[in-house]
Amino acid sequence: MQVYIVYIVSIVIAYLVGSISTSLIVSKIKKKDLRAGGSKNLGASNTTLLMGWKYGLIVGVCDILKGTIVVLLAKWIFPDYTYLPYCVATAAVLGHIFPFYLKGKGGKGFATYVGIMLGLDWRFFIIMGIGIILITLITDYIALATFTTVTTFPIWLFFMCPVKWAFLIPIIASLIIIVKHFENIKRMVKREELGLRASFKKKKAS
Repeated sequence: MQVYIVYIVSIVIAYLVGSISTSLIVSKIKKKDLRAGGSKNLGASNTTLLMGWKYGLIVGVCDILKGTIVVLLAKWIFPDYTYLPYCVATAAVLGHIFPFYLKGKGGKGFATYVGIMLGLDWRFFIIMGIGIILITLITDYIALATFTTVTTFPIWLFFMCPVKWAFLIPIIASLIIIVKHFENIKRMVKREELGLRASFKKKKAS
C-alpha cells in the first residue's frame, strides 16, 4: 500500500473515531440537551456540571480512550510509519472538536488530547495527570490545567521524542484547544471565571 494512502485513510478513520460524541449519546439517553445549558459544550466538563460526576466520568473516560486507541492502533499496525501516530492523534482531537454531523460544534477537545498523550508518551501522561489534578485543586480552574497541559506537551515532545519534528504535529491540536478555551482564559485574567467548586455549589443549589 502506498505510504500516502496509509496516511490519508488512517487520518480519516482517526477523525471519525474522534467525532464520536459520547456526551451527545449520554444526553440523548438521559433526554437532557447539553448544548442548552452550562457552557453549551458537548464535553466531559459540561456533562459533569449538568448531569453529575458519574456521567461526566463516563464521558471523560470514553473521550480519553478515543485518542489513546487510534494512536496505539497506528503504532501497532504500521510500526514503520514514524509520523503516523502523531497525525492520527491530531486528527482524533480535531474530530472531537469539529464533528461533521454536528456542523463542527463538538467538545473542546481536552479529554481526547489527554488520551493522545497516553498513547504517544505514557510518561508525560502520568506526570501531567498528577499536574492536572494539582493545578485544578490549587487554583480551582480546570481551564488553567488545560492550558498548561496543551502548551507543555509539544515542548516535552521536542526534548524527549526520538522522531524528529514530530512535536510540530500536535501543536495544531494544542492551538485549537487554546482558542476554544480563550474565553475561559480571559475570564480567569479578569477573575470572572466560575471555579470548579463554585460550579458544583451552583449545581447543588439549583
